[in-house]
Amino acid sequence: MKHIFSLPNQITFFRIILIPVFVIFLLIEMPYGDYIAAFIFIILSLSDALDGYIARKKQQTTGLGKILDPIADKLLISAALIFLIGRIPLWMVVIIIAREWIITMLRLIVLPKHVIPAEKLGKIKTVIQTVAIISVIINFPFNWYFMLIAVIITLISGLGYLVKIMGMLDEKILNIPNIITFMRLVLLPLFVITMLNSKLNYSLIIIGIIVLSDKLDGISARMMNQVTEFGRALDSFTDWSVLLISFFLFVILGYLHFIWILLLIFPSIMMFLSKIFFLRKQKKIPITPIAKISVGMTYVTIVAILINFIYKDQILIITFILIYLSMFRYILLSSGWFKSFKYLS
Repeated sequence: MKHIFSLPNQITFFRIILIPVFVIFLLIEMPYGDYIAAFIFIILSLSDALDGYIARKKQQTTGLGKILDPIADKLLISAALIFLIGRIPLWMVVIIIAREWIITMLRLIVLPKHVIPAEKLGKIKTVIQTVAIISVIINFPFNWYFMLIAVIITLISGLGYLVKIMGMLDEKILNIPNIITFMRLVLLPLFVITMLNSKLNYSLIIIGIIVLSDKLDGISARMMNQVTEFGRALDSFTDWSVLLISFFLFVILGYLHFIWILLLIFPSIMMFLSKIFFLRKQKKIPITPIAKISVGMTYVTIVAILINFIYKDQILIITFILIYLSMFRYILLSSGWFKSFKYLS
C-alpha cells in the first residue's frame, strides 16, 4: 500500500479517466474533431511509457500498478477499435481485442508466481497498433494496410506470449472442461458479428450454446476431477467478457441506456481486483453462491433483452442488485474478513 497513490499509478488512473474524453471527440462532429481525438490518443499512449519509466526510476513499482497498467492499455485500444468500427473492418477489431484481453487475462493468472515483462515484439505490436489507429482516425492513406500489419503482429506476439505462459503454469490446463470454456470464448466474436448484422435468431442460438456450455464445463470438471485454478479464472473471465461485451453491444444498438454500462464497469473492476488480490494471497479463485446466482441471472438478462421480454427491465434491476451484492462479498473476502471461507468447485 506504500506507493498505491504514487505518481505512476496516478498517471495510470488519469489515462483511464481520459478514455471517455477521447471517445467523445472521436464521435462528435466538429471542426478538426478527428485531429483532437488523435492528439488525445497520442498523449494517452505516450503516458503508458511514462508511468512505467517513472515507476522503475523511482522504484515505485506496485502490484496494483502491474494490474492496472495493462488494463488501461487494453481499455484504450479496445475503446478506439470499437468506436472506429465502420472505418476499421469488424474482423480486424474482433481479432485484436480478443487477443489483447485473452493474453492479459493469462498474464494476470500467472502474476502471483511469475511477472511476464513486455517482450520486444509486444512493444513493437503496441507501437504499430497505435500508429494504425491514428492513421484511421485522421483518415491517412493506406490506413487499411497499417491495420492489417497490426493484426498480423498482434497475432504473432500473442502466440509468443501464449507459449511462454503455458510453460509457466503448474496445472494441466489442456483438459475437456477448459477446452469447453475456451470454445465459449471463441463463440463471443460470432455473437458480436451476428448482433451488429441484426441477425438476432443466430445471436440467440449462440447465447444458448454459451449458456449450456457454461454449465457443461463445470459439470465435466467435477465429474472428471479436472478442476483447476486456471479453469476457474478462465471461466470467470469468459462470463464477464460475455456480460460486458453484450451490454456494450446493447448500448451501441440502442437496446439499453448508456447508464447501465457505467453501473456495470465499477463492480466489474472491483470484483476483478478482489479476485486478483485473493489469488495472490491464497493461490485460489474464490467462488461464492451469490456470484453463481448473479452469473446465471446475467445470462437470463441477456436473453430477456434479445427477445424483448415484457419484464426485462425488472430482471435487469434484479441482476444488478445481485452483481453489487456479489461485489461487496468479494471485497469482504479479499479484505480477509471471512477467513473460514470454503472454496466451491
